[in-house]
Amino acid sequence: MILRDLFTIWICKIVYFVLRKTGRHGAALPGLIAEKLDPSLIKKLSTLPEGIIVVSGTNGKTTTTHLTAEVLRRSGKRVFTNHSGSNMTRGLLASIIRFSTLSGRLPYDVAILEIDEAYAAKLAPVLAPKACILTNVLRDQLDRFGEIDYTAKLLQELASQCTELVVYNICDPRLRLLNAQKGAKLVPYGYTAELAPYFPNDDEWHGTAKTNTLPYSSYTLSSFTAVKLGINKTIHISSTLLPGAHNALNLTAVFALLSELYPSETLDYSQLRPPYGRGEVVALGAKRFTLQLVKNPAGFKTAMTVAPNEPALIVVNDAIADSRDVSWLWDVDFDLLKKRPSVSTSGTRAYDMANRLWYAEIASQSVDTAVESSLRNFISRNDKGVIFLTYTAMLQVRKMLHHIGKEAEK
Repeated sequence: MILRDLFTIWICKIVYFVLRKTGRHGAALPGLIAEKLDPSLIKKLSTLPEGIIVVSGTNGKTTTTHLTAEVLRRSGKRVFTNHSGSNMTRGLLASIIRFSTLSGRLPYDVAILEIDEAYAAKLAPVLAPKACILTNVLRDQLDRFGEIDYTAKLLQELASQCTELVVYNICDPRLRLLNAQKGAKLVPYGYTAELAPYFPNDDEWHGTAKTNTLPYSSYTLSSFTAVKLGINKTIHISSTLLPGAHNALNLTAVFALLSELYPSETLDYSQLRPPYGRGEVVALGAKRFTLQLVKNPAGFKTAMTVAPNEPALIVVNDAIADSRDVSWLWDVDFDLLKKRPSVSTSGTRAYDMANRLWYAEIASQSVDTAVESSLRNFISRNDKGVIFLTYTAMLQVRKMLHHIGKEAEK
């Protein structure tokens, strides 16, 4: 088994090196090869001395994983994570390949893993995670999951495999009845009823249910700048560095997890920033633009709380990674966009987006399917703004902004 692991690591490291040298990203192919040669390689993560923490749920996985890993790194821990956001088996294997030594070792203390809901249920018995964070259950990728209650069952399977701790969003009705294995602690986090309109659950999106009262949570987001821990302690959040209601709630989950796992350690939560594309601020000289990923109605609504008075560009693509069906845009309440000085649309479904805005009584300043020209026009007209993007659009725009920045430096 050791020789097989080493052979797989060496072969895939060579592939990774060649891909990088030829200018390609190189994350997926090494993971695919490892999945074919030695899928049991993933068990190496179980050898880390402080175990495995898994983050799963519909929205917030990447940011919550990133923030957890960053806080633990600041405390001096060696943290392994699938930082690229590739959250299925081959993505995890690709990270193992990349960060293993040539002798096959993983020189880390703890693993913080973002894992897709279906793969989390599948891999949990293999990984036996120490703890998990379950963020929410919303209608997303129903072509894969079939129905929202099935997604909740997948998260329950993950929870039942955690050996010490399950941190979960108690304000999500499909997570309230979670069971943990004997000996594991269930810790709820959530938000006050006053903030509930910013975090609509799936029943509120697709029915008439309204949140008036919420269950007790051990860690409660009481405002977008403060989290209450029990009765007497409050932790403050920088809404400048972590903009938006969703980032405040993600950080609440991180507080809950780390306060329970490391109660005696002093942890540094200051100056935290979101990962790429999830509230990331890109500077172009004196200009500042915020990139915000959107992929479903609930996520889009909370994302609109980012810099709510700045102009916006919405880039919607319909590649497979985005979802070919963009009818979900009709489930989004776009009233928050009415406060912005201007809204423009772009991407392969720019006209669909503009049409949806028209029905919300919002006029699009410009509509352009060509992403680069619309991006350049948006930058030329504004000194700041928010760019809302589906997944492939985010990758496109980040690359374009890099080139535009390089041009400005010449």
